[in-house]
Amino acid sequence: MYKSKNRTFNYKPRFSKENNRETNDDSLSEEDFISKWKGVHGQNKKTKTVLPISVLILLLVLLLIGIYVLDSYVE
Repeated sequence: MYKSKNRTFNYKPRFSKENNRETNDDSLSEEDFISKWKGVHGQNKKTKTVLPISVLILLLVLLLIGIYVLDSYVE
């Protein structure tokens, strides 16, 4: 029976030993940690939605009122 070759992948590990040496260094000051955290935290902020939920609810109520008024004129 024919055996297939195992697949090999070329990838760079996300957390290699070189990167771990830099992050595990105890000489990092608290200010460096705070500034890095604020930088990452600022990138993760959600974008503002196009319409707030209150406006969507208001539009839904107006749509239902409009449907009711048009339905009452048809009868």
